[in-house]
Formats: sequence, C-alpha cells, structure tokens
Amino acid sequence: MVRFAVFNDYSLPFLSDENINEKFIEFFKLLAEINNKGLSTLRVSKDFKNYIIFKSVNFQQFLGKQSDLDFQRKIRSFLANNTILIDSPLIKENENEAQDMIYSCEYIYKNKPTESGLACCDIWNTVAVSFNSDNQWNADNIILKKNNISNNSEIIVDDISIKHCSKIEHLTSHQVFFNALEQEIKLGITQNNFWNKREDFFKRIVFCSEVEEKIVKLDKRTFQLAVSLLRDVETQRKLITDYNYSVEGKTVKTNPKFRELREFTINAKKVFFESHIKSLPNGCRIYFLEENGKIYIGYIGKHLKGKKDK
Repeated sequence: MVRFAVFNDYSLPFLSDENINEKFIEFFKLLAEINNKGLSTLRVSKDFKNYIIFKSVNFQQFLGKQSDLDFQRKIRSFLANNTILIDSPLIKENENEAQDMIYSCEYIYKNKPTESGLACCDIWNTVAVSFNSDNQWNADNIILKKNNISNNSEIIVDDISIKHCSKIEHLTSHQVFFNALEQEIKLGITQNNFWNKREDFFKRIVFCSEVEEKIVKLDKRTFQLAVSLLRDVETQRKLITDYNYSVEGKTVKTNPKFRELREFTINAKKVFFESHIKSLPNGCRIYFLEENGKIYIGYIGKHLKGKKDK
C-alpha cells in the first residue's frame, strides 16, 4: 500500500467565497487526520500556490486577502508542509509506467474522460481528498467508469468505486483500508529484512532465488512501490493483472538470448516468465507467473534487454 493520498483537482475552484474559510479549516483538519492514519503525503498535480480558489483568485491572492491572522497562519503552515507533506506532480517523471496505465485505460467521470487524481487513486489503490466545495464531493465514494483494453483488443467497461473524503466523517467508511494500512506499517518491510523474512511477509507469493540479489540494488522508492504493489496482491486487495502488464512478443520468445534473460528458478528448474508488470518507476519491471494457486516472482529490476536493445 502506498503512503500517500491524492488531491482531487475537480474540487477547485469554489463556486463562491461563502463560508470558504470554514471549509479550508475543515480541509486542514481532514488532512491532519489522514496523516495521523498513516497517509503522510498528499500528491497534487501542481504547486498548490497555483490553484484557482474561486473565480480568478489563485491561492497566493486568496492568502493576501485574509485579514484574520490566525487563518493566515494556518494557510502558511499548510503550505510549509506542517499539516501534511505536499508533493507534486501526481505522477513523477520516473513513473512513466504509471502514466502508461493512465493511457492504456480510459477513466470517465460524469461522461467526460479524466486523467485526474480520481483516476490515479485506482492505479495506486489509495484515497482521494477533496475540498467540500460542492455537493458532489460530499461523498465517501466516487464512481468512475473504466474502459480497459484486454490482450484480445476487447474493450472491458467497469464501474469502479474510488475511496474519497471531503469531511472527517467520510473516513469511517474506509476504516478497513486504514486498518490494513496500519498493519502494513507495522510489518516494517525494508530492503535489509525483505529476503530473510519474505515468507513471513508473503504466503501466496513466492520469490525465485534470482530476486535476492536484485532487491538490494533497487532505489528505495522503487523498492517501496514494488512491495506496496505486491502486498496489495498478497492480501487480495488487487489482482496482479489489475496493474499495467504486458506479455513478451514473438521476438523475445524465439530469441534464445532474450528468452534466457527471462528464465527464473522454480523448484530447481528454469522456467520462462513472459508476463511483466510495468507500474514501477525508472523503467523497472516485475516478472511474474501464476501457477497452481501461487504467484511466482522471478525478477524485480531494470527493463530486460529485448528487440529494441539489439
């Protein structure tokens, strides 16, 4: 599970400045509570100072109009990351694979395609946070349509429910999620203890011996996202095929050199893994094989050489 929530851009601007200060205070209290529950970062699409708050007034201008010194201090404290760590953009430059998932699926909110924070919540299985700026955001779940293209080029249409909150009361509906997050935090999985304790952390997922040397070479952030993804699969919060994955093409399957790079050890035998998840930063991959009720992970690391690398 990731440790960040995602801001819903659609909840700005406000339609008017009526009760706007009170709604800002409500938003700050919500973020503080989310932080206390383990989501220590709020991902946003751009610097908060550049958001339009209402009409043509941006955040900086809104702050300059405030005469209430206590309210000014609360806003400045928020911008200084004292309420929650604010991080932008939604998808980092080295998270191209997450961007690929946005492109490979079509998310629709109220009959309009969206690549907003609401869509990103589905990718990372986290919570969307909104200002209570309109009645549509006074809800603990937001429904999106998701059009996905299968390996057979068929379009699969699903209604998906995004965990959402604009008030502290909405968090009650997501208690199962936050309980699971608390348990994940308590596990304390690190690159140093991962291999020796992997069978304590994972029961359904089996790691091939080749993973041991690769896991310690990952940068910290890639490791954390890989573990987050796999723990969601382990606990059945996600299917491994819910993530952006591909199957190797004919060129790789028939080329002995490329094929050998994708052979990993199961029960002392080398087995070819053709499926790989592409949802990690820095072009990293997770090669997996589903077999006999188990999910085998053969490799976690940099993109393996293929046709384009010859």
